[in-house]
Amino acid sequence: MKLSEKWLSSELFESLKLSSDANYHVALSGGVDSTVLLVLMAQLQQQYGFSLTALHVNHNLQKDSNAWQEHCATLCDQLDVDYKSTSVTLESGSELAARNARYAWFAEQIKYGDVLLTAHHQQDRAETLLFNLMRGAGSTGLSSLRSSRPFHGAKLVRPLLNATREDIVEFAKHNKLSWVEDASNQDVAYSRNDIRHNVIPHMLEHRADALQNIARSAANLEQENGLLREIAISDLVEVREQPIHPLDGSYALCIDDIAHLSVARQGNVLRFWLQSLDLHVPSRRFLAQLIDAVAKPPASTAILQEGGKQFRFFRGYMYVMPTQIEAPQLGVVDWSNVSQPIDIFQARWRLDATHKLRELASSNGAQVRLVERAHLASPKALQGHSLNIKKWMQQMAVPPWRRQTLPLLTLKQDREEILLSAVDQQLQNDWVSLQTAY
Repeated sequence: MKLSEKWLSSELFESLKLSSDANYHVALSGGVDSTVLLVLMAQLQQQYGFSLTALHVNHNLQKDSNAWQEHCATLCDQLDVDYKSTSVTLESGSELAARNARYAWFAEQIKYGDVLLTAHHQQDRAETLLFNLMRGAGSTGLSSLRSSRPFHGAKLVRPLLNATREDIVEFAKHNKLSWVEDASNQDVAYSRNDIRHNVIPHMLEHRADALQNIARSAANLEQENGLLREIAISDLVEVREQPIHPLDGSYALCIDDIAHLSVARQGNVLRFWLQSLDLHVPSRRFLAQLIDAVAKPPASTAILQEGGKQFRFFRGYMYVMPTQIEAPQLGVVDWSNVSQPIDIFQARWRLDATHKLRELASSNGAQVRLVERAHLASPKALQGHSLNIKKWMQQMAVPPWRRQTLPLLTLKQDREEILLSAVDQQLQNDWVSLQTAY
């Protein structure tokens, strides 16, 4: 196969179903792969007229980093392609730190509906599968380097996955292109480089089409994982969820609603739900713990933790939240005019009094308040008897970890304070309607 403008057009607009008038961004390192991709995209731009921008990140890890940045600027000037670059300081010199910094900056540059192109090719795909295979990855890891995936409201696309490195180098030499060489790519202390320089050559001696076949296996796994995602989405249609909560930053999934599924489908749903919300990518061991919790939910005081997240269980739901919670403080808020809505928690919640509350406040001439539990000493029920707040909150199904900070709607008159209801986006309430900013 020979790379060409026509070939790339077919990959983008026929195979990958991309629009010819989208805004395209090319991740440009200056190496031969991304250089060839940018040149081909610049040729297509002349034909289709789409917006095209090259994005370069200077990681400052090599002595030639600044020269590479200048090289990329010169290349884009020659191609008449828009160019953006940034220089970053990394906390460590690891490949992972560089990748995270690079993609974080890419995310800042793109807009909803844009397309980010990277120049990964067939050998990259095979190397990634072998790398993840040695790490004991499952089907998701083995199918990494997908041809297309969502990326911060845009798409991340790898149109060269069906091209070999030989195809790319041949195109570059034929068109007399210049590119930079990263000396660190020769350092076999990095696992990927060891695979590239020591493992793959032996495989090719054994079988000449090894790379092609391994890459095809990765593509097959990508299709199968697409099917798993479709099954997870289908299963989630019937599962109740709760959006992010302003007090603890939690999301919640009703595990009672997946208890009837097979263990394999439960794991598929849990993994997909966590990943789709960017909450956590569970290890195999931890996913097994979550599946066990579906069959036998832990006590509401129990906490499972992994990856900077804590998992709690209460009344059939699994709650996922940060391990460190800085809940916003409410204290005591006087709702002086219940005919007007009131905002709390930095305007993340807006409360509007129902007709029932307005009538009650008007008839009693009492002060309507929103109060944290610590500021409510000896509340009474509307019927006049005293309340045990702890027992009352249990009956109201307020999760234990929210009971100190959840707003309590009260009516204060003289020396008595009547507790009307807890106010929460997950609790039904006859006294107020609640709108959230989420």
